[in-house]
Amino acid sequence: MLSDELVAKIANGLDAMPPKPASRRELDLLLTEIEAKIRAAQQRGATYAEIATQISDSGYSIKSSTLPVALLRRKKIGTAPKLSNQRDVNANPRRVPPSATATPPTRTKQS
Repeated sequence: MLSDELVAKIANGLDAMPPKPASRRELDLLLTEIEAKIRAAQQRGATYAEIATQISDSGYSIKSSTLPVALLRRKKIGTAPKLSNQRDVNANPRRVPPSATATPPTRTKQS
């Protein structure tokens, strides 16, 4: 059964939850600005968990598991084009228009 004490405890816990990043775009913008500093901290031996803690302590809430995923996503976006959902027409000959694959017949002289 729910007691007033339990409801108050849950409500207080919800109020105390730290804010999450507003969006993935906001996180990407932050990482654009500080990625070099993150990489430099890693060169000095800092872990993702330590870096995420420092970022959170500075006022931007981020989990230690989110940081490497976000950095990897940025790296992939920067070095490779995003894959489309459509197949390459050259990979499936049945989807290539006949005019693109057909060669005109050649005539030979008959004697």
